[in-house]
Parts: sequence; structure tokens; C-alpha cells
Amino acid sequence: MTADCTDLDIDSDGNLIQTRPAFGGNVMARIICQNSRPQMATVRYKVMKKAEKTKSGKLFFKEYSIIISKINIIKSKKMSSSIDIVDADIIVSGGKGLGNPNGFKLIREFANLTSASVGASRFVVDEGWIDHIHQVGLSGRTVRPKLYIACGISEAVQHLAGMKTSETIVAINSNPDAPIFKVAHYSIVGDLYEVIPALMKEIESRSQEGGT
Repeated sequence: MTADCTDLDIDSDGNLIQTRPAFGGNVMARIICQNSRPQMATVRYKVMKKAEKTKSGKLFFKEYSIIISKINIIKSKKMSSSIDIVDADIIVSGGKGLGNPNGFKLIREFANLTSASVGASRFVVDEGWIDHIHQVGLSGRTVRPKLYIACGISEAVQHLAGMKTSETIVAINSNPDAPIFKVAHYSIVGDLYEVIPALMKEIESRSQEGGT
């Protein structure tokens, strides 16, 4: 069995092709079980569409006794009050193109205006610009929002595998050859520090006029 797959396929011989990240997300391994059966795999959360609920099935009930004396209560780390990026409908992510950690101030302002969660690329997390909980990618979180806005992100395999199934992808990058433009539905070539404020101004203007 192959765990944490990001893609599944079947070849002409009926073998299950299982793709998953390896070596910290730097390599995509394609695994095939040619001789052993059954072929089994688990898929990373949010990579595929959720199965539709059905009314069929049986319910089984079993009673368990809990020994309270064996339960220890510990203080947990306080998490952000914002929506987890895995469950967010809109995500605004920042990458290396921000130039410095202060760039996330603009990303957060943009996210607040659009009721979005803040995401990030591996580079900025490794640099300590933002906490790992915001990282999108093979070594981070896999997301599937309705709208994904990538700002200054150009990573290829590492980042794209974590967000390429988003319903709508908007990419803002000053490099016209950025790999992320290959999967983006809307591409904006330009300085994010000029593009984002312009977008925010337009959104605020339409909001005041009662538009959407």
C-alpha cells in the first residue's frame, strides 16, 4: 500500500500507478505494484473531490466505558481564529516575490478584504517569514478552494501539486515565464505591490456601489 498519494492512474495492464512526494517533496515517486495484489493506496486530503453522500448503509452501536482517572488534560497551543487553509473557500498566498517578511502585511490586508485565508510557499516558510501552518505544497497542506490567488509564487512541482485542483487560480507574478502561469486560469504579469493595491481599490469601490 502506498500512502499520501497526490495522483492515481491505471495503466493498460491494470496496474495502479500511485504518485506521491518523496525526499521532502523534491521528488515525485511513481509506484507500481506489478506482482502483488490487492493494490491499495490512500490519497492526501483535498486532492480529489469528496464523494457524494448516499442514504444506504448500516449503523452499528457499541457501548464503551471510559476511565476518567486515566485522562490527562493538557493546555494546547492557541490556534489562529481564521479559517484553516484546508477548509477555506478563498486563499491568498504569498511567495518569494514578496521580497521580505513585511510583504505579508499586504497579503493579510488583501485576505481580510476578500474574506480569505492566508497561504504561503515553501520558500517563505523555510525563511521564517510565516508559520508552517500556512504552507501550501507537497511538504505543506493540499488545498482545493473555490478561489486561489498566488502572489509572487513561481515554484513548480513543490507548490503546484498542493493547489492545482483549485476551482479558479489567479496568479500575480512579475516573471512572464513563471511555472504557475501554466495552471492559472487568470494570469497577471506585474509588480504585486502595484497590482494588489489596485485590485483592493477596485473591490472596495464595487463594494461601496453594492456590486459583487
